[in-house]
Amino acid sequence: MDKRILDLRQQIDEIDEEIIQLLKTRMSISKEVGKLKEKLHIPVEDKGREQEIIERLTQQAGRNLSEEQLIRIFTAVFKSSKQIQK
Repeated sequence: MDKRILDLRQQIDEIDEEIIQLLKTRMSISKEVGKLKEKLHIPVEDKGREQEIIERLTQQAGRNLSEEQLIRIFTAVFKSSKQIQK
């Protein structure tokens, strides 16, 4: 295999590890949010908040990540966050 591809794949692997660590942190915080929502009798699902996140991230993503891609990725993240909050 071409060394350039191997080098790029290594970079991707390192980024994937960072993403996993960040997702673990996000889920831990989501669990705390869920506990607080339960205590305050607030519904787990907040579509307005989800839309705010998508809009904010779309502005940051630039051209390398479309709004459609962000929605697909973060729909999965939101679903996991809501599951952990229940």
